[in-house]
Amino acid sequence: MTAEFPPPNTSELVKRISELLQEREETIAVSEAACGGLLSSYLVSVPGASQWFHGGTLVYSLKSRLKLSGWDEEDILNYTGPSVDVALRLARNLKFELGATYTLSETGFASASSNLVPKGKDQGVGTVYYGISGPTRDVSKTYKTGSEDRCFNMQEFAIHGLKFLLEELEHNSTKKQKPE
Repeated sequence: MTAEFPPPNTSELVKRISELLQEREETIAVSEAACGGLLSSYLVSVPGASQWFHGGTLVYSLKSRLKLSGWDEEDILNYTGPSVDVALRLARNLKFELGATYTLSETGFASASSNLVPKGKDQGVGTVYYGISGPTRDVSKTYKTGSEDRCFNMQEFAIHGLKFLLEELEHNSTKKQKPE
């Protein structure tokens, strides 16, 4: 890992995301858990990010999900751990709350934790679930690093989240260019 921030490969991703959002006068917001704020940090590393970055939430604990993501007590009691459904719900709620064109959320297992899932359920360390809520559709994706290294997983989760966002932005660019 380089001391440069963001790392060069990440910097190129963020630059392209910034260009697409600015060209189309669109915005992004993020809801983070396992990345611990890296997605937001990478996105705001671009000068002028305030034009297209609405902000985000770091919903790291179940309590913060309750307070910041529109979950009620029943949702917390029935919580079974990170999943695609949780990622999509976080994305949809943040889209409603912040009014961004797109929202990207992630939730996953950067390392083992007894607080994330009920006892006896596999945690899938190195697994992250993404959700994007956009102007025309909601999409999700799962990514597995194959690693149990917490810091490595956090960084990989953020980089792959940005790649997923860029894919969705480019998908919508292609869709807009096709004649109807």
